[in-house]
Amino acid sequence: MLRATTLILLSLAFVMPAVAAPRFAVVRITEIYQNLTSTHTMLLELQKDRAEILKDERAVHLRNVLEELKQLQAQLQAKRDAPVDDTLRKLAQQYEIKRQEGQTLQEEFQVFDAEKRKEINRKMVTTMRSSLTKIDETARTIAREQGYDVALDSSANSNTGVPILLYAKNAPDITKDVVARLQDAGEPSGAPAANPAPLPDAAPAAPATPGVEAIPQP
Repeated sequence: MLRATTLILLSLAFVMPAVAAPRFAVVRITEIYQNLTSTHTMLLELQKDRAEILKDERAVHLRNVLEELKQLQAQLQAKRDAPVDDTLRKLAQQYEIKRQEGQTLQEEFQVFDAEKRKEINRKMVTTMRSSLTKIDETARTIAREQGYDVALDSSANSNTGVPILLYAKNAPDITKDVVARLQDAGEPSGAPAANPAPLPDAAPAAPATPGVEAIPQP
């Protein structure tokens, strides 16, 4: 009986096909995204949009008021040891009026600046998601066509900043295939971006607006 069972198991071993190990491939999503011409175009547009904020009449008016405040402040500083007279009182009054005007203008501009930067960030995220979706779908298609069971983004990091793919021995890289397919579909690639935009889930907070100083104190 034992011999018969052994013979049956041996027969099944020869008849049943061997289970093949899954085939893995890697693709460098971040590199592809940074090299897209559309990414370069987006970065240039974002720079232009941010520069336009400082050309707004509110920013121009605020800078003019700040410059007047500096001049008034310098005059007050020059007379700090002088006796208080009508001229000094008038100068201090002018400074206080201009300071209040500047404070109001600065608050108005900060609201405007924050809203414009939100618009810029929304535009950035929308464009980036569109590009990344195309890359993702193209990589999936090529992986399936080439018979891979798994395709991993070798450029991806976890929330802690640690690479998701820690080790891969001689894993086939389909990055060039994805780039070629994207180019065929009208998504040309260029040189790597000097300051690549972050991925959508890591969009930076708006930095302080350059070119607009704080209200000086007397």
